[in-house]
Order: sequence, then C-alpha cells, then structure tokens
Amino acid sequence: MSSDTFTNIGHGLAKVLRIKLDYRNPQGLDDTTRGESVYSVSSADSFVEREPTSWEWIQHVTPKGRDILRWGYSLFPFTHWIGRYNATWLAGDLIAGITVGAVVVPQSMAYAKLAELAPQFGLYSSFMGVLIYWFFATSKDITIGVGGSFEINI
Repeated sequence: MSSDTFTNIGHGLAKVLRIKLDYRNPQGLDDTTRGESVYSVSSADSFVEREPTSWEWIQHVTPKGRDILRWGYSLFPFTHWIGRYNATWLAGDLIAGITVGAVVVPQSMAYAKLAELAPQFGLYSSFMGVLIYWFFATSKDITIGVGGSFEINI
C-alpha cells in the first residue's frame, strides 16, 4: 500500500472518530506564512518541525535488542554474579542451605497443620516461594513464613 492510501485511511478514521486534524492550525492559515508577512525576516528564520507518524513514534519507543538484553540483565540480579561463582562459596552456601532447610521444613509443616492443611502445602509454600524469589532478589536469607517473634507465642 502506498503512503497516500494510508493517509486516506487515516483521514477517514479521523473523520469517523470526529478527530480534528487541523488542531495545529485553528485559523486555517497557509502553512508557509502562518499569518506572517511573506516578506518578513522572521518567517525565513522560523522552523516548524513536522509531527512524527504513529509508526515513527512506535519505532522510537520500542526497545531495541540491546535494550531488551540490558533490561533482562537488570531484572534478574543473579546474572550479575553467577558467572563469577566459585567452589569456595559452595561450601558456605551448602551449610547455610542445610541450616535454613532444617528450620524451614518443620516450621512450614507445622504452620500448614495449624491452617488445617496437609503438610505438603507448607513445604510447597516455603520452598517454591524461595526458588522463585531467588531469580529476582539478591538476599541470601530468604525464607517465607511467620517470623521468629511470632513463633514464641505458639
């Protein structure tokens, strides 16, 4: 389709939707003079930038491939350090994981029983939340559940 066809379609839609296309020129003056004298010096120096089309605006605001990669890199913080992860950290992470697991497993099962649910629901709610949260956060001690101050009351 040619640009004239798109222009005609656009003008037709504007007419149906009652959109005034001459909102920039309410007096209906000639585009070249805009009410100024033809021999005026100021008309030679003025510059009127044309408005972008919808397609040009969409191209301008749509992120490019590199921007999408940068956004994904910032969305998932683990990508900043996972490439530099070393075996020395693995021992500490295993100890921390086992310690947190030893606390979270009975805690989550107990809270599920308090809510009159099967213990599996407590396990799912504690570990699945942690696994999903790991992609989007950098905290090393992420456990989902009621805090220790409330456990004293139980």
